[in-house]
Amino acid sequence: MGRPSLFPHRALLAVAASVLSSQLLLQHGVNGSSEVATEVEACAGSGQYCGNNQSGPNCCPTGQYCQPWNPDYYQCRAAPAKCGTQEVGVDYKGADLTDVVGMVLPDECCNKCAETVGCAAYTFVNYGWDGKTHCYLKSGTGTRTNVVGVVSAVVTSPQSGSCSTKVDGNCGNAKGALCCPSGAYCQPWNSDYYQCKTAPAKCSTQLTDTDYYGNDMGVTYGLYPWDCCAKCAQTAGCVGYTFVNANPGGTACYLKSSLAGKRRSVGAVSGAVNSPLPVVTNATGSHIQAKIRSGAAHAKAVNLGAWLVSENWMSWESPLWTGVPEDVAWKGEYTVMKTLGKTNGTAQFEQHRQTWITEADIKEIADTGVLNTVRVPVGHWIVRDATTSPGTEADMYAPGGLKYLDTLINNWAVKYNLAVMLSLHAHQGSQNGYEHSSPTTYGQISWSSSQTNVNDSLVFATSLAARYKDSVAFLGMNLMNEPAPPTDRTVLMNYYIEAYKQIRATGNKCILLISPMISEQDVDHLAGLMGAAQYENVWNEFHPYFIWGYAGLTEEQVLAQVDIYDQTHLKAAPTNNRLFLGEWCMGGPPDQNGIFQNLDNFRELGRRQLAYYNADTTGGWSFWSWRHSDETIKRTGWSLRYLIRNGYLTLV
Repeated sequence: MGRPSLFPHRALLAVAASVLSSQLLLQHGVNGSSEVATEVEACAGSGQYCGNNQSGPNCCPTGQYCQPWNPDYYQCRAAPAKCGTQEVGVDYKGADLTDVVGMVLPDECCNKCAETVGCAAYTFVNYGWDGKTHCYLKSGTGTRTNVVGVVSAVVTSPQSGSCSTKVDGNCGNAKGALCCPSGAYCQPWNSDYYQCKTAPAKCSTQLTDTDYYGNDMGVTYGLYPWDCCAKCAQTAGCVGYTFVNANPGGTACYLKSSLAGKRRSVGAVSGAVNSPLPVVTNATGSHIQAKIRSGAAHAKAVNLGAWLVSENWMSWESPLWTGVPEDVAWKGEYTVMKTLGKTNGTAQFEQHRQTWITEADIKEIADTGVLNTVRVPVGHWIVRDATTSPGTEADMYAPGGLKYLDTLINNWAVKYNLAVMLSLHAHQGSQNGYEHSSPTTYGQISWSSSQTNVNDSLVFATSLAARYKDSVAFLGMNLMNEPAPPTDRTVLMNYYIEAYKQIRATGNKCILLISPMISEQDVDHLAGLMGAAQYENVWNEFHPYFIWGYAGLTEEQVLAQVDIYDQTHLKAAPTNNRLFLGEWCMGGPPDQNGIFQNLDNFRELGRRQLAYYNADTTGGWSFWSWRHSDETIKRTGWSLRYLIRNGYLTLV
């Protein structure tokens, strides 16, 4: 809870408390506020200091109570006339009718409850999570729970009579919600119109203008509030939800794994599931992720490229690029956001994330009957949705990406039995200068030159590992995608080791993938990397592309190079760590625009790679990527869904 801006009379009271405390300290020679509490053994006088968060409330004269104003100062004052005994340090948990923000005194909270039909009690917080006062009106005393700094009481003469508003009647607006009849709640449709609706049968507790902040399991768009309740009730581990009807781009249903973090949010409504389904954990072993982690199955994956880390060359048809100059679009997400500005950029990235990969894509991937994993590139800024991180570079980016990753891992991947592997694609400072690592200046590589950057990467990796530790579909992560010189090799290796230690300290035994420099992806450069048995569940990762460096070769000669690669890289790879091919495609030389012209050779390029990767990798493979904008206008070797739909590649 934050400390509020005290009103003038409270400032005077705080000064008085400081003087009182100073006198006690000088008189008795003590040093510390904890000692003050022991000196105030007799009841404090009216208007006097009577405790703090550490010492708790002291007694006050008859008819008064010890009001918490802030963590350091409690004051004896008269109890509100219309309410009974003031219970200091007690929250009437649950039974909420509404949260009224900004009241000056607890007396106002008591009076508000006394004049509100259906209100029997209240809990008043003078210094709430947002620095404001909060008056929680209650239909009853709920569950008495000890919470430091709050005060609760029962109204002595509750307003009699029933609520006059009928079901489907108007119950207020963004300025305030009114009562609804028993069994109904006040549903915000927009800022001007709230309506009494019957509470969903499986979610009888509904809180208007309230958000269960954090603990997101995922977000689904386009539902009604009662559908949101049903979705939560059908999802293992979901105990409640927050529904926003006036969300830009469509209604939003946020599933929650906890009801903690309750806070006021005008326009939202939150519900609790009456009988939640128990959490499914990795220990069950029934999900494909557990089989891949144990070695009982190989990962056969596809990358969800250009989704949570933008890449213009892949997604040029997306509405994300509206108003972005061509000479900016290919320089990475940082430069794009700098050009668009925070407001416009956030809106455009939100629309892109919402549409580039959807549940329909995940279903289609699972329906192949072969693909069992998705690899998801993410940028360091994604963790800023849930935590702080070193440095300021992440301030530039559009927030909101984490909820989509939550939805994928905790909802879609569980529903369709797919494992999820993350790729830490973009690190603060950039590890390779390319678009997909989002450098602040295109081509600049400065990750290893700053300890702040390294520390940021450790927060990036460990916070995601901790977040998804108990997620049944979470397989693991590549700790750094395609590092390139002049990234310092020693700094890189030390980062891998430290990330391993910190992730294991979270209790997560997930797969951790490490890569040599992008220019050194061969057997010789695997020597000296982290290996079993000292390091558990560590895999090595290569990215075989038969594109760059193969200019001037015929299609047949490129196919022959695939055979050579199998002998020199796959069959010759060390066996202490499992080998995973994190990216491959059916593009051809000389660059990302190249493609085989002979269709038989084109099909053979895919068939031959797939055969070798199935036979000679110990961890598995992941095609780059699931979709590509080029598929809308021409044949491409970069879109797996295009290749499957058009019969160019048969998965086995």
